Amino acid sequence: MRPVLMPPNRLDHFYLGGARITDLRGVPATSERSPEEWLASTTTRFGEDRVGLSTLPDGSLLRDAVAADPRAWLGDEHTAGFGTSTGLLVKLLDAGQRLPVHLHPDRAFAARHLDCDFGKTEAWYVLEADPGAVCHLGFRREMARSELDEHVSRQDTDALLDAMHPVEVRAGDGILVPAGLPHAIGSGIFVVEAQEPTDLSILLEWAGLPIDGEADGHVGVGFATALEAVDRRAWASEDLDGLVRSTAPDGAGSDELAPLLPSAAGDFFRVHLARPRDAVSVEAGFAVLILLQGPATLVAENGEVPVSRGEVVVVPHAAGRWELRGGAAVVCRPAVRGPRSAA
Repeated sequence: MRPVLMPPNRLDHFYLGGARITDLRGVPATSERSPEEWLASTTTRFGEDRVGLSTLPDGSLLRDAVAADPRAWLGDEHTAGFGTSTGLLVKLLDAGQRLPVHLHPDRAFAARHLDCDFGKTEAWYVLEADPGAVCHLGFRREMARSELDEHVSRQDTDALLDAMHPVEVRAGDGILVPAGLPHAIGSGIFVVEAQEPTDLSILLEWAGLPIDGEADGHVGVGFATALEAVDRRAWASEDLDGLVRSTAPDGAGSDELAPLLPSAAGDFFRVHLARPRDAVSVEAGFAVLILLQGPATLVAENGEVPVSRGEVVVVPHAAGRWELRGGAAVVCRPAVRGPRSAA
């Protein structure tokens, strides 16, 4: 099998954005609210049967191809830990407005309440950010459950944001967002997002947005249960610093993969920068590549694939060890050990 250039998979959403995806990918926006593209996705939007799934160039679903031949797409070691799941969802996300305060359940909550192996720990690698752009991460003081319930029921946005850390972000920042951590990515921030392969979001805020948060904000379990997933602890600034890794977005080339996220992300996914002087070599395994600068050539055991700026490539395990020659790319891969791995 050879690496595959993926067709576009642009999604509409309830928030504004998407111009920077159009610029990078050359994929036309479907509306002013098309701020996400799901890349090489085998994950559906929550509550949907089809929305979110990526197609291969022949029009078939990547999900179906992986399920039909998991050994070729994923490899034996991967399937032992993840089953037929890729273990990964990658997105481009261009926020044209601040996203609402929300969080994602962890694996224990998902297993207990949703019969799902995965939660939704995620991470952002910042491609571009407007000057002074901020995200909000975690509570500055411990939040009592009764206080949280009141803020959510009253939709007191000011109180929620005031209780959180504002974190200024710049291009080259890699930010890990553990499951449970309340967060809100700010306007003017364009990221590659890597996450566990679910669409599980619990909203703490929805006032003023075209969404029925009371009906759709609790992953179907009701807010009394959903808010059990919230990390209400006080996060010190130095603790948040441990969630951020910064790299120079235009640094010197190297023939080694450069990690873009804090090491703790490796329990959930791996995200690296490939900016070769000559060639960056990557071991066999399922991977999703987004070319940020080009042109480049992806050289696998079964042939070469020319790649242009903005193109997305999915690399199956059966392509073997491969190399990127030229250009610069973000390379996203699942964790080495999955939720089904033996302890």
